[in-house]
Parts: sequence; structure tokens; C-alpha cells
Amino acid sequence: MNEIDTSTFRILYIEDEELAREKFGKFLHRRFSEVILAANGVEGFMKFQEYFMRNEKFDLIISDINMPKMDGLELLEGIREYDKEVPVIFITARSESEQMLRAINLHVEGYILKPIDFDVVNNKLDMVCKDIFYKKMFNKQEQEMKTYRDILDQEALVSKTDLKGKITFVNDGFCEVSGYSREELIGSHHNIVRHPSVPKEFFEEMWKTIKDGKVWSGTHKNQSKNGETYYVSSKIFPVFELDNKNIKEYMAVRFLVTEAETQKRESHKNYLSQITNFKMALNTVNKEKEVLLKQLKDVDVNIASLNEKYQNSEKRRKELMAQLEAYEKSHLEYNKKELMTQKDKTKQFEEIYNSYNNLKTKFNKIEKELKEKDRLYQNKVQEVDDYITRELKLNKRIVDLKDLVTNLQKENQQVIKNKSMLSF
Repeated sequence: MNEIDTSTFRILYIEDEELAREKFGKFLHRRFSEVILAANGVEGFMKFQEYFMRNEKFDLIISDINMPKMDGLELLEGIREYDKEVPVIFITARSESEQMLRAINLHVEGYILKPIDFDVVNNKLDMVCKDIFYKKMFNKQEQEMKTYRDILDQEALVSKTDLKGKITFVNDGFCEVSGYSREELIGSHHNIVRHPSVPKEFFEEMWKTIKDGKVWSGTHKNQSKNGETYYVSSKIFPVFELDNKNIKEYMAVRFLVTEAETQKRESHKNYLSQITNFKMALNTVNKEKEVLLKQLKDVDVNIASLNEKYQNSEKRRKELMAQLEAYEKSHLEYNKKELMTQKDKTKQFEEIYNSYNNLKTKFNKIEKELKEKDRLYQNKVQEVDDYITRELKLNKRIVDLKDLVTNLQKENQQVIKNKSMLSF
């Protein structure tokens, strides 16, 4: 699958079992860039219609065959009314010949049997995706070839002849310039437009070149049905059979070389260029339109979100106003009669603010008084501490003096005693 680009593939997967849908859906998401899931046949058909109407066709549809509301075969019958070619793979737990015949008639790509073997599914998807990819490439090249043919038809005179020189095909430009109808030209020999003054040897050399399988180029004059002369620059080349050996016909592409026809060709080129530019501009406008539509959708979502936020904000504002009014009734003194008459909310807020400032002033004053009292208290505490310290010192000194007095008394008594003993 390396050579196959599935990045642009769009897949529709329909399964009524939620677990199976989730598991197989993840598997598909790993392989493809866009996978749309549907839970039943009706939902799947509506998804298909939605994308089909937007010209965004699915590249592959994978569906369970046995589903409620609308089974896989009924779904496919509905799809085939819109799209005869989109590949479809059915998932089924059983094989029934009647179902298979109906599916074959509806151009089903294949079956996936339950339980699902992802290796088998990978191989089947590889084959289907290759077919889808090459078919898309073929359609793209075919469209390009059609564009080239359309441009060539507008610019050139194109004809085909068989091996004997009889005309088998002419385009509108050839008929218009030659003056002959298509019926008159088909089956006639190509020398019907040969100018009598062109020498025979000229055409002998031309025929020898193309019979040898080579391309002949040259400028010569032809003659129209009414006898007028016109000049053409021609390229004539052989068209080979599939074996690329045998020639089956000759094809000639000619351009008018008169001045008038040159101007006509230039006009055609300018016209085609204008169409191309217009298509490019239209494509750009469509892309811009898609971007604007997406932006508009985002704006709608934002507006809805903002509306919801506004409603919540308005609800919150009303709640706060109710709380404010309750607070005013409970804690503020004001002239109710005047407020009820004027209903001036600005004044209410001013009074609240003034009350707040008054309370703040009182608070600051009380705080200042508390600080002063605290300072005085601290001073008193300090004084008490100093007094206690002094008292402790005095008590200690008193104790020391008492001890001293006691000691002196003892010493005095001892002296008296000693004196009394000496007197004896």
C-alpha cells in the first residue's frame, strides 16, 4: 500500500453494535484520514445523503448487513439510487445465498466475516483501495484528456483517416473551415480538401513518412467547398494497434495560419485563459466562502456562549442587588421614604460609601485609642514589674538585716555570758 495515497479517502462505516463500531472504527482511523461512523442503516443512509448533496462523495462504504431499522441490503439499494459506483463491503456473521445474490446484483466489493480477522481485513482493504485509487487516477486523467480535447477542438482542425486515406472522423473546426458538413466528409477521401496547385510529390512524401510510422509536419494550402484557399500548419501521425507494431489509422491536427485565423486562435486562447482564471477565482471565492461560513459558525457559537454568560451575569447581578438591599435594610440608617420615592441607587451606593467611611474613621479612632491604652497598659505593667523588683530587693535586704541582728544578738549574749563567768 506504500504506493497508494489514501490520505484523501473518505470512509463511511455503519455498525449497530457499539463495542464493535468503536473497535473497528479505531482500526479504520489508523488507515484513513476521514472516517464517518453511523449506528444503524437509517443513520448511515442519512449521512450518505448529506455528503452526497454537498458533492463530498464517500470513497468506500463498510456496513454490517444485519441491522435494525434498515439492514445493509436495504441501505445499499437506497445508495445505488444515487451512486452506482461507490464500493461497498459488507460485514456479516453468517453467509446466506439469497443475501449474497442480492448483494452481487448491487455490485458489492466483498464480505468481511465475523469475528473480524484484522489481517484478512487489511488485505481486502489493500485490494479495494488500490482499485479505488487507480479508478480515481483514471477519472482524473480522463477529465484532463477531455479538457485537452475540448481545447484542441476550439483551437485546431482535427481529422482521422483509415489506412487508405478515407475520412473516419472530423471535428467541428474542420467542418467550419472546409465548408463541408460532417456527413459529406465522413467516408470521403481526404483529398476532398486538397488544393489543386499543391504538387503531387508533396503528398507522396507525406504519405511515405506516416506509413513508415513517423510524424509528418508541414505547412500547405487547402481548398474549401466554395473554392476559397486557406493555409494550415499540420502534424499528421500514425495511430498503432495495441501491439504497437501495426498502424490502424492516421490522425491529423492542423492550425490555420492566415492572419485573421491567427487572431481568432489568439482570441480563443484569451477566452480559455479567462475561463481558467475565472474558475481559479471562483475556487478561491468558494474556499473563502467556506472559511467565512466556518467563522460565522464560530461567531454564532461565541454569541450563544456570551448570551449564556450574560444571562448568568444578570442572574448574579440580581442576586447581589437583593443581598445589597437586604444588607441596607439590616445595617444602614437612611431615609426610607426618600429612597423609596427616588429609587436612586446611586445615592444608596453613596450613602453606603459614606457609612463605610464613617465606620472606617470610627474604627481608626478606636484603633488609635486602643493603641494608646495598650501603651499606657504596657507602661503600667512596666511600673508594676519595677515595683515588684524593688520590693524583692527590699525583702531580701530586710532578711539580710534580720540575720545580721540575730547574729549580733547571739554575739552580745555570748559576750554577756563570758563577762559573767569572768566575774566569778
